[in-house]
Amino acid sequence: MQNTPKEWSMIEKIRFRVQRQNKHNIVPLGDDAFVFKNYPGYSVICQDMMVEDVHFNLKYTSAFDLGFKALAVNLSDIAAMGAQPHYAQVSLALPSNLNESWPDDFYQGMAQLADDWRTEIVGGDLAASPDKVVVDVSVHGSCEHPITRKGARPGDLLMSSGPLGLSFTGLTALQKNLPGFESAKEKHLRPRPRLDLVKGLQTHHARVHALMDCSDGLINDAMQLTPPGGGFHIFAENLPVHTESQQMALELGMPVSDFALWGGEDYELLMAISPDDYDHFSGWHMVGQFTEKPGVFLTFAKGQEEITDFKGWRHFK
Repeated sequence: MQNTPKEWSMIEKIRFRVQRQNKHNIVPLGDDAFVFKNYPGYSVICQDMMVEDVHFNLKYTSAFDLGFKALAVNLSDIAAMGAQPHYAQVSLALPSNLNESWPDDFYQGMAQLADDWRTEIVGGDLAASPDKVVVDVSVHGSCEHPITRKGARPGDLLMSSGPLGLSFTGLTALQKNLPGFESAKEKHLRPRPRLDLVKGLQTHHARVHALMDCSDGLINDAMQLTPPGGGFHIFAENLPVHTESQQMALELGMPVSDFALWGGEDYELLMAISPDDYDHFSGWHMVGQFTEKPGVFLTFAKGQEEITDFKGWRHFK
């Protein structure tokens, strides 16, 4: 079935919004497929889908926010491989009740973040949806030395690149329509992928035993890094938490550690390194240590408790 004039107009607006000049481009956006000259090193590809009322709520998520975040979560995966992004492809399924400016606002948000990291939006698809917005984004990047989740060793330190639990703080404030908590709200709606750390990670790639981004909460993601048959301790006093998370925890009567342990969607990086290499990663926070003995423990100055009740995000319950 042929596209309608309205669809052609929408596609043309998107092309105007996102098309950039790049010496690697051979056949640009607008043909049956995009063609580019490969970048040096290894190619890295990731993909993430977001579904309305599962991953986002349009009551407090603008089209600009959603465009920004839909790309950000993919760029975070690229950073978690120690790679740099180059191209993104975006597929959108849109219900008919959205206003005409919604797609343009979406691509404005996406293009703003893309330009920050020299990433070009080079294609995708548009389709009608019966009632929900669905966004599917894939990103192509490259790196010389891929850094994977597998490779942590007993005794390795678990490091975080930044505060944990701030996105959950923002989500809570948005859901409850609370004033303030502006840093937290921005962290949730427009997370910043830690691509700023990639150059240093590549410089010290041989010292990084394992790496991933923190999207499902510290405990759940650290389990993905754990050596086979082993476990880990989380140092409660070392957890990097923002003052807004502390404030929210007080208002809700919750331990602030719960925000950091289970919150999710912070898109900071988690890394396993030898204690001998700690000094090479200034600015990172030591939040735990992997052990040969299995089990997950929250360790305090005066003791520890084993974590057996696992919370946090689950796609399929």
